[in-house]
Amino acid sequence: MIWTYCEQWNNLTEEPMNPLTPEQAQARHTSGELYTAVASPTEQSAPALRVEMRLETGYASVIFMDEHGRDSLDYTFTCINGSLFLETATSYDYGDSQERGGYADAERMESYEFTIDGIIQRTVEVDGDESRESRHGIDVASNWEPVPNFGAYDALIRRERV
Repeated sequence: MIWTYCEQWNNLTEEPMNPLTPEQAQARHTSGELYTAVASPTEQSAPALRVEMRLETGYASVIFMDEHGRDSLDYTFTCINGSLFLETATSYDYGDSQERGGYADAERMESYEFTIDGIIQRTVEVDGDESRESRHGIDVASNWEPVPNFGAYDALIRRERV
């Protein structure tokens, strides 16, 4: 993966906002300030995912993008006792739409909210209709990740987390 850095990613323009050098991004990582690491398979290819970090507030997110620049899967982590816990996983389905980036509306969203004591709430939204269900006693040991060092995102960006 080829990594580039910025303050934030703009979904509408599919471009970085306030590009950062690796040194500037590393300084933000160290201080806990917001920065985004954008990964592309090659220098000429479109971004495949981005990692948003704001450690001062205990926030980290990994957003996988589809071939049209849209968010397809979002893992949101929160920092608890010095480790990151996968708190929410949301997938987006755009059907046959080929709209680009932030202009597309998902036909279906499915999210899972996890608690450290093993409760999962699943929400499915299709065309404005929403259904919810909860489960208790779920093993969430695989939801924990160490806070990565700057640039060492391999464990955090695992797409398959089961």
